[in-house]
This record gives sequence, C-alpha cells and structure tokens, in this order.
Amino acid sequence: MFGCAFSLFIYVASNVGYQVTTQNQLTSTWDRTHVVVSGTTTVQDQRRPRLRAGEPLARISVPSIGFNGVVLEGTDDRTLSGGPGHLIGSAYPGEPDNVVISNHNTYSQQWGDLKVDQVIQLDADYGRYVYKVTGFKIIDANDKSVTASTGHGALTFTTCYPLWAGALARQRYVVQADLQ
Repeated sequence: MFGCAFSLFIYVASNVGYQVTTQNQLTSTWDRTHVVVSGTTTVQDQRRPRLRAGEPLARISVPSIGFNGVVLEGTDDRTLSGGPGHLIGSAYPGEPDNVVISNHNTYSQQWGDLKVDQVIQLDADYGRYVYKVTGFKIIDANDKSVTASTGHGALTFTTCYPLWAGALARQRYVVQADLQ
C-alpha cells in the first residue's frame, strides 16, 4: 500500500514539475518574442493562418485564481503534458465562435475555484481578448458537445475531473465563457 501511494506521489510530482518547467520556459520565450497589440481587436474579417501543432497561440491568464500559461496549438498528450493546448480546428481568440482549450488537471487544479463573471484573458500577438465566465459543467470524457460551434465568441476550457484525480479522472470539468 505504501509503495502504491509513493509511486502515485512520484508520478504526480513529476507531471507537475515537468509542466511548471515547460510553462516557465514557454512564458519566458513568449515574453521575449511576442508583442501583444494594445486593446481588443476583432479578427472576424481576417483570415488568420492556422498554426502548426506545438506552436504558441496565446498567453492565458486568470487573475482571480492566479493561473497563467502559454497555450500551444494542439491537444495531443505531449502538448498537454507541458500545459494548456488549443483544439485544432476550433476558433482562435477573438473569432466569432468557440475557442476550445484543454489542460491536464495536474496543471489546472485551481480552476475549481473560478466563479461566474470572473475573467479569463487571452493575449495573442494580434490582440487581447477578455472572456467572462458564464458557467461550469461536468461531463463524460467522451462527450464532445462542448467543443461544437457556438456561432458567437466563446471560450470553452476543459480539464479532467475530479481535479485531484490525475490520470484516474474519468470525467471532464468544463468552464464556459463569452467574449466581452
């Protein structure tokens, strides 16, 4: 029993350590190489080229819970091991549709403290976009309905649930927000 508990602790600690190190490196690189356009712009009429998997899309910050990170394009295991990932094919920040960002729960445990009407900010090199939290859901891991098109500026953030369960989580915690 002690051996299993110790192994689980080492697993979680190594995941958190890898994510913190990766996010520190990404944040440092982002700060050096990206200039955010001041103010909010709309990309509704722009045809922004899609990024390749693994490229940085935006910096995400949630001041009310102290969450900061760099969102990479893609949601494969390697990308999510280092922090938040943007679902390929979903909208980009500022577009009039659903921006879907996923994250492993070991890096997003504080998302459970988020409240309705709090702010999620996405800083891309083409503008700053503010989303206000509208609600939360707990869904089955295979439920893809939350990643569907919304027809309006929206943000959907998903992570494994329960937040403390790590790789044992079988559901998804969903935060939904609207573009302001």
